[in-house]
Amino acid sequence: MRNHPSGEGPTTIPRGSLRQEALLALACVVVGLIIGATAVLVYRNHLRSPRTNALPERFVYTLDNYVSVPEEKIVFEPAWQLEIPGKDLRRLAVLEATAWVAVDDQLLPVALSANGGRLEEKMAVSFSPQCLAVARHSGGQDGRTGKGSDSDLLFFVGSGSRVIVVSAAGDVQSEWSFFGSKAVITDIAVAGEEVFVADAGNRVVHRVDRHGEKIAEIGHRDVDRGILGFIIPSPYFDLAWGSDGLLRVVNPGVHRVEVYTREGDLEIFWGKAGLDEAGFCGCCNPAHIALFSDGRVVTAEKGIPRVKVYSAHGELLGWVAAPEHFAPSRKWEETRDEDRLPVLDVEVFSPPETPDEQWVLILDPGRSVLEAFRPKKTGQPPTSDSAEGSAIQMKKNVNMETTARKELEPAS
Repeated sequence: MRNHPSGEGPTTIPRGSLRQEALLALACVVVGLIIGATAVLVYRNHLRSPRTNALPERFVYTLDNYVSVPEEKIVFEPAWQLEIPGKDLRRLAVLEATAWVAVDDQLLPVALSANGGRLEEKMAVSFSPQCLAVARHSGGQDGRTGKGSDSDLLFFVGSGSRVIVVSAAGDVQSEWSFFGSKAVITDIAVAGEEVFVADAGNRVVHRVDRHGEKIAEIGHRDVDRGILGFIIPSPYFDLAWGSDGLLRVVNPGVHRVEVYTREGDLEIFWGKAGLDEAGFCGCCNPAHIALFSDGRVVTAEKGIPRVKVYSAHGELLGWVAAPEHFAPSRKWEETRDEDRLPVLDVEVFSPPETPDEQWVLILDPGRSVLEAFRPKKTGQPPTSDSAEGSAIQMKKNVNMETTARKELEPAS
């Protein structure tokens, strides 16, 4: 019974209505139980097979479109490869006709020629070499010229936050540990009597003399000088000293190569982010660079193993090899650290048999090989002193300061 809203007395509810309300409530409970049971079953099945992809096809992550490169765009060809013993192949350095590989706890020399590489006696060290540069006690302008005996070699080796200077006999000459606890030494370049040290931890390049006296730091953010500052999301921070007396430094977070004077003035920069062939893809590339004597730059990217050649001013001249040469695309797509594709390192050398030619040398930790690539007889990339290159150089010099200042302006 219910009271009538007008106060005229109670109203009797028919039994049929009560039965309908009860059935409706029961139906709601049953439907809720079915939905809950279905959700539990779906979740349990997902736990049993978490790799099942239930997304539409447009969400599939694939890099298949970037596997191949047209043959006419590849301007080098494989010449030879050499298996490198060891578990952890890290970095590569070249002096004259010898390559040095930092692997495990040793420096491994490889004699280079047009016909192949030859392993020579390894140098064991008491630390973990992460990067290195090789020079002579007394060399030419760039510290890499002038013939001499192996006994006058000097190795500048990065290990953690230190640079360790080692003689040809394997004796530690000095240890530079003044970079600070945050330092992560990722690359070293020798320039005559000075040494440039790339420090990913402090996001700066240290300029040091050969005796270990610090001279200056390069690359700090400076609005007045048009310097953006180095953006380094991962410990890949590379540099190279050129025979023109300029320092090339990768600014990986903004996907470009920056060119500095010895004193730290920014001359030009080039590069862009992108999966197109002229760009650098991923979060932070290129990972490594090396220089030809005419100023051309060979770059190696992490993630998709793209190795390309640019002019001194950033024109794409061609590919050294297609990415599929180094690994199948399924390896590029791997995001777990333990299964991620190891990063290639690159250098440039001239075989003794053909001293006027410059070849590309690639250390491939994934395949445990050192591989040489020679220029193709046809389709050789133009040199960097072409008229087109000079025009781009002048244009970049004019626009560099304006572009840099725009990047440094705070967002409105």
